[in-house]
Amino acid sequence: MKKVLSAAIVKVLEFDSPEEAREYLDGMKAAGKNFRVAWECDVAGNKRQIKVQEQYNKSPMIQD
Repeated sequence: MKKVLSAAIVKVLEFDSPEEAREYLDGMKAAGKNFRVAWECDVAGNKRQIKVQEQYNKSPMIQD
């Protein structure tokens, strides 16, 4: 029988501004989501990229 030991959804997102990225993360916190930011970086044009690891269903989060 299969048993999920850990799982996560990994997203790399780009936002038009650092403020928009912060609003997204604040919204995830407010919604009570279990997540971790792997990295954040500024890119050309004042854009912001973030890599987020988010809990998948109720499975324990993958540990790095």
